[in-house]
Amino acid sequence: MRMNLGSVIAEKRKEKRITQQELAEFMSVSKASVSKWETGQTYPDITSLPLLAAYFDISIDELLNYEPQLSTKEIQHIYISLKKSFETKSSEEVLASVQSFVRRYYSCYPLVLQMGMLIINHFDKLPGKNQKEKQQVYLKEALDLFIHVRTQAKEPELIIEASRFEAYVLLTLQEPDQVLEILGEHTPVNFPIESMIAAAFQMKGRNERSVETMQSALYQYVTVVMSLFTNYLHFLIDQPEKMKETIKRAQQFVAIFDLGQLNPISLMNFQLSAVHCLIQQHKETAALELLNEWLTVLENTKFPAVLHGDDYFDQLDVWFESLETGNQLPRNSMMVREQLIEVVLLNPMIQELKDQERVQQIFQRLEQLRRKHNE
Repeated sequence: MRMNLGSVIAEKRKEKRITQQELAEFMSVSKASVSKWETGQTYPDITSLPLLAAYFDISIDELLNYEPQLSTKEIQHIYISLKKSFETKSSEEVLASVQSFVRRYYSCYPLVLQMGMLIINHFDKLPGKNQKEKQQVYLKEALDLFIHVRTQAKEPELIIEASRFEAYVLLTLQEPDQVLEILGEHTPVNFPIESMIAAAFQMKGRNERSVETMQSALYQYVTVVMSLFTNYLHFLIDQPEKMKETIKRAQQFVAIFDLGQLNPISLMNFQLSAVHCLIQQHKETAALELLNEWLTVLENTKFPAVLHGDDYFDQLDVWFESLETGNQLPRNSMMVREQLIEVVLLNPMIQELKDQERVQQIFQRLEQLRRKHNE
């Protein structure tokens, strides 16, 4: 919470043309106390605020000069710090910090939205008896935050984003009717605005911003398309030919944009999804070939991972700086790495193939990766 109390006291005292000593005598405190108030080293006792406000003939709100909003940079710092704190603090301490920020900045809707996202991205690391219980408790807590933003915020973009996360949580909680009520039953017509923003910058003679705008849009759409491929596979279990063609086209898309370097986490999520679906179709040979490709990507990915561009997407810095989470992944990338390994090592369907030599070799390489990380 940002309170400019000290500067307000100093300003009002000077307007009133009194010394620190005179104000101290009126407030029955020492001159040193007033000096510390004005420099922000300490604050007056809360019971003194009405007297101070009356003395300067202003409201308590004016005295506090409370700013309930945070800048994008401040929100970035809070999110990243909380995400990192999972490594050094107890889950109870992290949860208390998250809830404290929500209480203090309840009317700073971008921050509240990010805290909801933090909860759904890390609920498995928060206090609780088991994963099922934690999912129920914390997803509902995040849901309340998204509803708060959707119903109270004025910015259309925030409302839309909050609605989508609300729908995501409801889907996870198996509430399909509410999801359809929020999102509708038909795919909305996409009306990209990025080209118009870029054209406006070009008209203003700021072609560099036009390029940055188009690159950030294309970068996002590439990631979205990869996510759509990943999710689409699960609807094609009973259509083997369509599954095969979808994997083929996705792999071509991966090659075009070099996703192994540009966004390896997105690529690995797709590969694991394809492996899972191929095994369900009893295509073990194709599944293990793809699993081996996945492992090669994992071995070649540098952790901790961050969002980044490449030689083609070389103008993304401004866009990353505009995001509340900057270029950080929503989850701690080292945790993502460990979870990717566990998804394979503990997968029941892959476990059924563990007697095969290729699977044993994959397991050995994964265990080597895990040991290397723990050293």
